[in-house]
Amino acid sequence: MRGGPIDLTPFGAVLTGIGTLYWLLVLVALGLVLWKVKAWVAKVVACSVVLIVMVLPVGWRAMDLSQQQAEFKARLAVAMARFEMRCKSAGEKVTRTVENVDGVVWLKWRPVETNYSDQFKLDDPFGKDCTAEECIRLLLRATKGLELDPKKELPHHSGYRFVETRDPRDGVLYRYTLRLDRPSDHDPKWAPSLVRPELDRVVISQTTAHYALTWDDISSREDREHWIAGGSLKVIDQQTNEVIAERVGYMVDQGQGSEAGFRSPWFSAFDTRCPEPRRASDGHAHHDPIATQFSQRVLKPIEGSN
Repeated sequence: MRGGPIDLTPFGAVLTGIGTLYWLLVLVALGLVLWKVKAWVAKVVACSVVLIVMVLPVGWRAMDLSQQQAEFKARLAVAMARFEMRCKSAGEKVTRTVENVDGVVWLKWRPVETNYSDQFKLDDPFGKDCTAEECIRLLLRATKGLELDPKKELPHHSGYRFVETRDPRDGVLYRYTLRLDRPSDHDPKWAPSLVRPELDRVVISQTTAHYALTWDDISSREDREHWIAGGSLKVIDQQTNEVIAERVGYMVDQGQGSEAGFRSPWFSAFDTRCPEPRRASDGHAHHDPIATQFSQRVLKPIEGSN
């Protein structure tokens, strides 16, 4: 409720100074009236005019702001009570874990666009820790080009050998794998020693992985009216359609949609979430790869180099 874009610039302090000068001006005006006007009736009238013109609008504005703040606090109290109720169902439920999993199916792609402030778009701002093919990359370990990183300094040395998924851009079913690659020495954009992970994919007619991962936005309309977003990440046995594990979580924007000072409601909500996230030294929540960490605790990848 407080602040605005101008407060993030040096002009915020300037406006504060102008406010102080304004009240000094009011005092000067009253002083001049008392000094220059001789008749007491005229003094009273003149002082009244000064107060009506210069002070009354400020008082109205202060009352308006006070009412807005009271309404905001009441609205936030309702939202936080609902959030605490939702948090009672948050957490991880694991029916069983599986050893030596070679690959998984990623059933639903996450959108590329980041939802910063769309209150009612059900795209799981709580659980979104990756976008599009990035989610697939995070799930994979490199199976080719490992000799380019003998010290294993890069990530992607643990994970699944393959991920199967249907690309929503063309509707085709693919099997993805990951390799380490070093760009050509003739490419001036890259240093000869730089190694990066690259995705490979081949078309397949059907999935072969036993287990699948999928996400869902579980927010209700009333949740979103209070700026609460909830997300679910499930591990599914594709042969029995059994959900063997699920992670549920919620977050709430304590600014209740305020975009003052270039604020992003859903980005700000990331710090008020359940289950309680890991936090940095400054108190902010870490943006951990939830899908990768949770899936690999349930579906433990098989170890190997190919």
